[in-house]
Amino acid sequence: MNKPTLAFSLLMSFFFPVAHAATESSSDQQNPVLLKEVKVKGVAEDKKNEGKASSGYRYKKASVGPLGNIPLKETPYSVNVTSGEQIGNRSAHTASDALKTNPTVATLMEPNGYSSLSRVMIRGFTAADQSELRDGMVDRSFTFPPLENVDRIEVLNGLSGFLYGFSAMGGSVNYVSKQPTSERLTDLSTGTYGGGINYLHADAGGPMDDNGVIKYRTNIYRENGSTYIDGGNQQRTLLSGVVTTNLNEKNKVTFDYWHQDYYVNSLQTYINVNPTKGIYVPDASKFKASRQYGQSWSYNQSTKDLVGAGFQSDISQHFTLRTGYRYGDMWRQYNYVGATLTNNNGDYTEINTASPRQNEQTHSSYALVDSNFETGSLVHQITSGYTGTQYDYTRGVDVKTTLGSSNINNPTFYSDPDAKLGGTTTIQGQTMTNFVLGDRIVLPYGFSTLLGITHAELEQYSHGVSTLSSSASTSYKQSKNTPSAALLYTPWDPITTYVSYMEGLNAGGTAPSTASNANEMLAPSASKQYEVGAKSHLGSIDLNTALFRINKINEYTDPTDNVYKQDGREQHQGLEVTLTGKATDNLVLSGGATWLDAKIIDAKNNTSIEGKRPVNVPEYQSRLFSEYTLPVDRRFTLIGGMNYYGKRAVDDLNTDYIDSAATFDTGVRFSKKPFSVNFNISNVFDKSYWSYYRSGDGLSLGTPRIFSLTGKVNF
Repeated sequence: MNKPTLAFSLLMSFFFPVAHAATESSSDQQNPVLLKEVKVKGVAEDKKNEGKASSGYRYKKASVGPLGNIPLKETPYSVNVTSGEQIGNRSAHTASDALKTNPTVATLMEPNGYSSLSRVMIRGFTAADQSELRDGMVDRSFTFPPLENVDRIEVLNGLSGFLYGFSAMGGSVNYVSKQPTSERLTDLSTGTYGGGINYLHADAGGPMDDNGVIKYRTNIYRENGSTYIDGGNQQRTLLSGVVTTNLNEKNKVTFDYWHQDYYVNSLQTYINVNPTKGIYVPDASKFKASRQYGQSWSYNQSTKDLVGAGFQSDISQHFTLRTGYRYGDMWRQYNYVGATLTNNNGDYTEINTASPRQNEQTHSSYALVDSNFETGSLVHQITSGYTGTQYDYTRGVDVKTTLGSSNINNPTFYSDPDAKLGGTTTIQGQTMTNFVLGDRIVLPYGFSTLLGITHAELEQYSHGVSTLSSSASTSYKQSKNTPSAALLYTPWDPITTYVSYMEGLNAGGTAPSTASNANEMLAPSASKQYEVGAKSHLGSIDLNTALFRINKINEYTDPTDNVYKQDGREQHQGLEVTLTGKATDNLVLSGGATWLDAKIIDAKNNTSIEGKRPVNVPEYQSRLFSEYTLPVDRRFTLIGGMNYYGKRAVDDLNTDYIDSAATFDTGVRFSKKPFSVNFNISNVFDKSYWSYYRSGDGLSLGTPRIFSLTGKVNF
């Protein structure tokens, strides 16, 4: 008898002793008690319901770097999984919208800006470049990251050096692709979002032969329509496919490919301030989020192709081989207008930045062996092998043109200066190699450990001219053995506690375009993280807490010489509380809060920033989203959400801040198979607020009230 069946039998005998006594009493045997048929959900059914609204959007497992897909309760790190079904039910099409239910994530960049990137901050650090993953492999989101082919988003909080050998400090964002299905799937949906962007989406999958040896999953998506910014139009096309082939019972091959074209004009304009010159953050209520403060002819255009293959072999009962490779080829080009405030009365200068086409190629691969065996009373689960990433990035010199003055109450129209662009002048690249050995050991009395070490090598280079007057020729190479150790204890099944330590090797930052050493890549550095946490499963709700401390080198633009440099250390420590699941049969909750104490320490070149809070790092933020299914008519589900954004510094000396803000969302869903309709309203009260501040760019206005409508049919 397996453990779930045994546990269920014991539970039944406790709650229904009459049934148990019937086997012992002769009189009862003459008058048997008839029990109703009880269906026990098996593992397959549990897995089928993972991430669904019916399960409260919960997951039992997540991929944790090279360790593979392991139970969340056995993971000594803070991992938050956002369900693809929840993303769809909220009509989310951008990463920041999709991760609204995750209280540990703060927005840093939106795709309607000049770069088309989506960027988030985790634990007060930017999750960038080498920590943008797709199916566990590095996939720099150099262009708009599509969500239509994504099954879920896994966010690993904090330093992940042991897992990847290199990492951004905040954590990693892993987009897990939709996989082929064993049964035929056909979903068609249409709708509108983002102010008037209309779309069609087809999602299909299933077996390609009678025996189900070859399976497929394909997503076809097209959107075109108005953005919420005056004069804005957005167009995007996505073609995506995954095919799996079972060579036999033990060997499986996977092929995947996707292509995306993206174009948007009338880009959102960043508003630049300068507190050191007495020009402070203006009241957001003086601005209108839908107004174009730059020019409607500004645009961003990009294309991306991604192709890969994977192989998995169950070599024996104790050994599994996993290998994979993925190649990405992408380009983007933009013509952008920024605003720099010249006083506190709303006057500003418009500056046009035209960028030649930028290109990037990325190679990611891994070869890993999993083994499991016992030594006495200890159970070992060992993963060893290689992961690596290499990318090359080329660009030309941006051409900047001052268009003239304007005012926030009456923006001025200027013609496109049609700047003459040059060719490629800068070549940058990184090669990251990682050899990992990790052992998850199950100990007696509810204890387990995770011990590991990674030999990480990072080489980065930059050659050429980054601006009209500065050279960007730099080269760095560094290697380090980064250990990790964790102890887990499960006092009783619903609760697991843990303590962990990890080191990591981090790639150096790249100087922003406004620095005098624009686009220069700084040297790699090493960092450390300590974490204590608890994971509990209370009925149908997952409640997780984590206390952490991270220490890394500080990188910033020094106002004394406008040079982007490394000086001192940054220390971030805080508390995270997250919850996901069903509070009742009708009520689903997801959200939580993050408290973060972040400051600069040991700054030798500029002691004035010691003890100051890093730019754009909120001290507190929280999210809470709910879905309530009406008991009187379960076809209808009411949706509500709250987002609280804490205040954030906009300069290194902390002389000025973005005010805190709270926004509210609502909606309703109607479901009657095979149809469903989702209607959502974000920022219900049309709150004016600053969404974030990005060094070198400026302030970004939060989105206004937005209506989204999606209709879907499954057959």
